Amino acid sequence: MKRSVFISFLCFACVFNLVAQDRSIDSLLFVLKAQSGKNQAKTLIELCLEYRFINADTARQYGLKGLALSRELKSPELEVEALNCIGITHEAQGNYDQALEYELPALAIRKKINDPVKTARSLNNIGIIYDEKGNYAKALEYYFEARKIFESAKEMSLVAMVISNIGIVLKAQKEYGKVISYYYEALGIYKKLNNKFGVAACHANLGSLYLNLYQYDSALFFSQKASQEFEELNNQQFLATSLFNAGKAYFKLGKENEARETLTKAKTLCKVYDNKKELSSVLIYLAGIERAVGNIAEGLEQAARGLTIAQNIGAREEVMQARKELSLLWVAKSDFKKAFSYYQSYASIKDSLYESEKSKQISELQTKYETEKKETQINLLTQETKLKSVQLRQGILAMTVLVLLLVALVGIGLLLRNRTKLKQQSDLDAARAELRQQQLQAVIASQEEERKRFAADLHDGLGQMISAMRLGLSKDKVDNSSVQYALGLMNDMNVEIRNIAFNLMPQVLVKDGLHEALHEFAQRVSNSGGIKIEVQTYNLSQDMSSEQRIALYRICQEWVNNVIKYSKAKQIMIQAVQHTEELVITIEDDGNGFDKRLLTEGKGNGWKNINSRLSLIRGTIDIDTLLQRKGTIAILSVPC
Repeated sequence: MKRSVFISFLCFACVFNLVAQDRSIDSLLFVLKAQSGKNQAKTLIELCLEYRFINADTARQYGLKGLALSRELKSPELEVEALNCIGITHEAQGNYDQALEYELPALAIRKKINDPVKTARSLNNIGIIYDEKGNYAKALEYYFEARKIFESAKEMSLVAMVISNIGIVLKAQKEYGKVISYYYEALGIYKKLNNKFGVAACHANLGSLYLNLYQYDSALFFSQKASQEFEELNNQQFLATSLFNAGKAYFKLGKENEARETLTKAKTLCKVYDNKKELSSVLIYLAGIERAVGNIAEGLEQAARGLTIAQNIGAREEVMQARKELSLLWVAKSDFKKAFSYYQSYASIKDSLYESEKSKQISELQTKYETEKKETQINLLTQETKLKSVQLRQGILAMTVLVLLLVALVGIGLLLRNRTKLKQQSDLDAARAELRQQQLQAVIASQEEERKRFAADLHDGLGQMISAMRLGLSKDKVDNSSVQYALGLMNDMNVEIRNIAFNLMPQVLVKDGLHEALHEFAQRVSNSGGIKIEVQTYNLSQDMSSEQRIALYRICQEWVNNVIKYSKAKQIMIQAVQHTEELVITIEDDGNGFDKRLLTEGKGNGWKNINSRLSLIRGTIDIDTLLQRKGTIAILSVPC
């Protein structure tokens, strides 16, 4: 059930900018009565667009009328928009073969018209359809071609869209480490562009991804967040998907009632929008819940309905899951013959879906994409060289006259360049020296501050306890109560010493590594009350150097202390993900944002101390915050 729990990004764009018109359905129906020719065709296609998230059948009726009129008018620009719109309505209902019958001709027309960006949009839509059908290699082929065009056109919102869709396919190949990187990259782009739908879709995809990583609290958090955002956008089609994710997370957390209620809402929305594939996935999962609570008859009914829908639309992934669930249900009913039959059919389709060549195909397509990108750059350089060669031949007489002047100018230029270079090097050395001095002062100031704090801890804590114990034991006759009092003081001293030792250097960091140290730090801060810290780590290397462990731990400690001190946050999330090339740590809080320049241009020792430690391990930090916005994200990147 891969697609049912992910949000794919479909493109839709009309040459006459339908979306920008922002006309209601009633007004469109009113003006349609008085229109003819191209204006009538445009309005019919716009009605198809307006109805696409409300009623796919109604949208398609208007789209087909617009298509017929566009062909009658011999307008390829309108024809391609009608084809694209009709294809989207079929895809939304799970009619994938019919969707390709409209999208593939639309792609051919776009290539003839020579509109690169809209051609890439059609490539993306076709990639989604092949992904829905389970043909992942074909889907990636279209996605990578679309991404290359969007990057050339610098359409960052569309680049983020394709990145998310590629991540969905990688998720099917269980490349979860890569998927996390893809989704956070897309989420960062959408946040910068203030694209609310893109942000909501990324949150939904993260919720689904955390389900596969068995992190059900995070899955529920992101799915509920996406559901709220889709409700605000009045997007019922994708709201059904985020509710499905939330229902699965509830069930995994042992909350069957909440799971059934949430999935029933998702099922209702799927029926309203006639989203066949999503509906089959919800029915199959509901069948699993009924099996878990012992309602076998109800589970068999739900699974059978899900299998019928999946078979009708040719969704092989859902067919496979439905057969597996039916096998488990018949086992629960002790009918092992039927259970074995369904399991055999499940195993057969599973083998055809997940062959070993998938990972190899992904690598080959990625290599092909990078190679074609380099070849394009080489071709551009070749064309520029040829143009310069022609210009040289045409101006050869003039260059003969100017050659002596050119030599003189080159000599002067070299002299000025050398002087400028020497000055720049001198300024750079001075700046580096000043930076080293500032970093050294920050470290010294930090050390002095730590010494003062430890001296105060020893004097105010241990010093007073020792004085009290000495006073109690200095009597001529020491009774049993004095001894017990002294033992109590010694226990308090032991706790105080352990706290001081933890602040100096946590032993868990030295013995067990960064994962355990961050968890213990989070637990200590959370136990103090006022703020909750959650830590999640993924694939942290056990071979991390002690220098890196200490630096990363101190940076996290410094940042969290600043959040507690200034942001009025209630929750902090620390997430560490180990990739092949780098380690990424994300610290996100729900407190007040701030002006980033006040931090980076300030004189505080804390920020200088963070940068000093980062420079030691060749790391970088990126901060996403705004003064009037809740929530701040700090992202640390360290090469492995």
